[in-house]
Amino acid sequence: MNPEYSVSTAELASLAPEIVLTVGGSLLLLLEAFAPRLRRSFHWLGLAFVAAASWYVATLPAGPSFAGLIEASSLTAAFSQAVLLAAALGLLVAPGYLSRERLLAGEYPALLLWCAAGLLLLVRGVELLTLFVALELLSLCLYGLAGFHRRIASSAEAALKYFLMGAFVSAFLVYGIALVYGETGSTRIEGIAAALARGQGSPGLLLLGFLLLACGFAFKLSLVPFHAWAPDVYQGAPSPVVAFLSVAPKVASVVVLVRLVLLVAESPLGGKWPDLLALLAAASMLVGNLFALVQRDIKRMLAYSGIAHMGYVMIPLAAPGPHSWQPVLVYLVAYVLMNAGAFAIVTMIYGQPGEQHAISSLAGWGYRFPLLAGCLTVCMVSLAGVPPTAGFLGKYFVFLHAIEHGRLGLALIGIATSLIGVAFYLRVVYMLYMKPEVAAPEGFVIDFGGRVGAVIAAGGSLLLGIWPQRFLSWVAASFERL
Repeated sequence: MNPEYSVSTAELASLAPEIVLTVGGSLLLLLEAFAPRLRRSFHWLGLAFVAAASWYVATLPAGPSFAGLIEASSLTAAFSQAVLLAAALGLLVAPGYLSRERLLAGEYPALLLWCAAGLLLLVRGVELLTLFVALELLSLCLYGLAGFHRRIASSAEAALKYFLMGAFVSAFLVYGIALVYGETGSTRIEGIAAALARGQGSPGLLLLGFLLLACGFAFKLSLVPFHAWAPDVYQGAPSPVVAFLSVAPKVASVVVLVRLVLLVAESPLGGKWPDLLALLAAASMLVGNLFALVQRDIKRMLAYSGIAHMGYVMIPLAAPGPHSWQPVLVYLVAYVLMNAGAFAIVTMIYGQPGEQHAISSLAGWGYRFPLLAGCLTVCMVSLAGVPPTAGFLGKYFVFLHAIEHGRLGLALIGIATSLIGVAFYLRVVYMLYMKPEVAAPEGFVIDFGGRVGAVIAAGGSLLLGIWPQRFLSWVAASFERL
């Protein structure tokens, strides 16, 4: 065997989480072909594989592997666990919806597990081509999941729009990687940093390359002005898919974007980057909240609110440094719980797929579905940033970071737009409890897994807000070596 192509056992062990997820997805697809009677257990098997991947993430030794293409550290472990939490919620809430729509099959958990594997590679990758391969892996799975409801046109339309936007992302990234490699001679983050420190390459071409890379991941985060795809895709895609799609890819994309921002900010090219990121954050917060305020469909409202929340996540990057990681992680964990939880409940109580998700339909349902309505209320209050919830904790940390690092104006914009958000989030709560019921729900399926997912999301949001000490200690431990 040529030693240049040999893979050691230690290197294979460093990919244990991704291998578990990939093998799990393949096994579920084989079971779909040879044991279709076991379909009702597929999602529980998928949860077992996610749990195994989470255990491997927690026990991986720190350090690089595969000649420095990927790394394992407390930082990557923390964000990987957030991704796996989103994957678990996506698996929990799906069976009831898929059974109701006669779509229960092994392809859904298989695609979701493969997507999670790509997301973990995106979090752990420290080389640009590795990041590109990971992004393509997860994107292909998400295209399939977005169009999973084959019998309705809106799902196919959502998949097509997402695919077209994904093609733009791929083109931006490829051109950006080519320019950065051409000017620095390296695709590794460490090698690029060294080249920038030496002043190597044309500043204009390097700046263009990094801007293209940043634009590519801004598409994934649906930041303004790269946000137009999100409302249509969220509205048309199956709701359990959106519970995963709306949070997990954003967690991984934020990790890459933070790496790129810190890379550029610490170089001679970094002079104007903080101001550019502050502009992106402010525009996303304003556009997301103002457009969400006039929405009458709850999925479109949550799509626009997601744009605003990614604006809040960008606030710490307007004053970039190693200190930016902690508020970003706190906010993203809170966002996974409250946003995935909201979509999980939407999955169960709206019986009609596609475009029938009017907020007015919720009138009086707070008394018909007390458990789900209570969980949805907690998620809405958390998304609004009202204490004592995880959403308040996340906003507190990003605003505090902005104030401590000279971005008072940006913090004030964030606080003002959060007040706008309170109006449309509490409108959902108002409909649940303050308006008389106008129509009985039809075609809904509230299954055990969906209830568990809703309770985990809402309970987690409350626990992190009321007793944040252990969570904050875990966050601090994740970044103690930075």
